[in-house]
Amino acid sequence: MKIDCMKKTMVILAALTFGCAVAFAAPAPDSNSPAYRNGGRAAQRPAHNFLQELSEKLNLTDEQKAAIEPILVTEANEIKAVHQDSSLSDEQKQAKVKEIRDNSREKINALLTPEQQKKFAEMKGQAGSRVREAFHNRLSMIAEKLNLTDEQKVAIKPILATEVNDITVVMQDNSLSKEQKQTKISGIREASDTKINALLTPEQQAKWAKLKENAKQERNKKDAPGK
Repeated sequence: MKIDCMKKTMVILAALTFGCAVAFAAPAPDSNSPAYRNGGRAAQRPAHNFLQELSEKLNLTDEQKAAIEPILVTEANEIKAVHQDSSLSDEQKQAKVKEIRDNSREKINALLTPEQQKKFAEMKGQAGSRVREAFHNRLSMIAEKLNLTDEQKVAIKPILATEVNDITVVMQDNSLSKEQKQTKISGIREASDTKINALLTPEQQAKWAKLKENAKQERNKKDAPGK
């Protein structure tokens, strides 16, 4: 069975999962910096890593880096507090994380030159475009391979749209490690799959299970030693 669309979608989602991880490969932070002393290692690590990425892509001055660092440390501390708040649902946590992140991005944007602001906007837009592409590929693949009815397409589309938004939130959460992002994205996908599966006929469910199994085998072959 040909699963080119499925494979393409998995490649895109893999890129989304791992692409943002580049920022987490930066050197250890300076323990003498004010932001480190105020935020601690847990908050300083993701802040430092994202600052490194911004510095490289936007060519930040030393003054800009000094001003942006505490913004990112505060963001990491606030997001960590949200994750640890057991009184919040997953949806509430995602909404709060987005609000915190948007607020810090506005503060950072105000410290940039017009040229840097344009590049900063492009950075955010590129990630969103990749996620939207994955969404459309996934919807098209499911519709084609399972011969969905119009009613099924209408019902499945918002499920995938929510998946896109949730994955975007995870990707942009600088308080999470690469492994944590992978785990959360996997959980989001599984939740979407469960909802979609409930909308399928038994025959469609069997076909979809086979598609996912084939895709899993392809990933395993690709990840196997010597490949």
